Amino acid sequence: MDAEEIDLLAGSLREVFACAAADVPRQLSELGWDDVAAADPAAAATLLFTEKGRALSTATLLDDAVLPLLSVQLPGGPAAGADLLCYPYPGSGTRPSSTPLAATGILLRRPEPDERLLIPVADADGVTLAVAAAGEFTVTPLPSLDPAAGWYAVAGPTPAARYDGSAWAPAVAAAHRALAAEIIGVAERALELAVEHTSTRRQFNAPIAAFQAVRHRLADAYVAIAAARALLAASFGDGFQSPAGAAAAAAKARAGRAHQTVSASAVQVCGAMGATLEHPLHRYVNAGAVLDGLLGSSAELTVELGAMVRAAVASGGEIPLLVDV
Repeated sequence: MDAEEIDLLAGSLREVFACAAADVPRQLSELGWDDVAAADPAAAATLLFTEKGRALSTATLLDDAVLPLLSVQLPGGPAAGADLLCYPYPGSGTRPSSTPLAATGILLRRPEPDERLLIPVADADGVTLAVAAAGEFTVTPLPSLDPAAGWYAVAGPTPAARYDGSAWAPAVAAAHRALAAEIIGVAERALELAVEHTSTRRQFNAPIAAFQAVRHRLADAYVAIAAARALLAASFGDGFQSPAGAAAAAAKARAGRAHQTVSASAVQVCGAMGATLEHPLHRYVNAGAVLDGLLGSSAELTVELGAMVRAAVASGGEIPLLVDV
């Protein structure tokens, strides 16, 4: 896609996400988004989830991006796919929080009792997949920093029948890229709010954006977003060949760190106003922090990447490259 096409598509996506109650999947279908994704999967995914983050949309598009990569492992092929994915509970990193005895995790929306859940299970030898109706589990609202997220916690016994989970690693890599783009979108909008506030707020007969200290904080935030965006773009080039999806994990970790930098800078330069409920900044600070915790926070993913590097060095090998630049 060239810059003009991206701008046109971004405008269309902003119209789609403008209404919180909109049926986003239906509108994307009417927009012909499947054709856009087929023509340029990397650019389409990045643009879609970035605009989703900017709009703070709660549409469950992440399931749509991840489930097709996992459902092919189930009996009957893609048509036998589940309706919702049970994501690992925060604190588990990329490893499923469900065990052979108990299933626990997060759903991105409330399921109907007859909808099927796809549950990744951490076994001694890796990851397997289980499928069961949502009515077989206890589903409760999940409290978080972002009340608008609408996530739910699921708990219950793990189904005995389980299937090949070899696709879990590429599915997680796809999710990491999507989440990185969404977090970047949240951070971009938070920075825009900070710029708008500092450009209109005046002290000593000048906008506070003219003060050097404020400009430095805003510049640091901009650089953090630009670095995260560049690493995300580079991560699409590894074709899932980096160890355990390391490039995608690095992109999500960098996006989470960028959001932290933007949040700290935006809250500081906006002063007391930025910490009030009247100002929208807090929504972006909270939403980004919650997204960062899904499928491994920036801190957890950094630890995982460090362990990968240490293992490579200890075995006498070379430090693996995350991206080819």
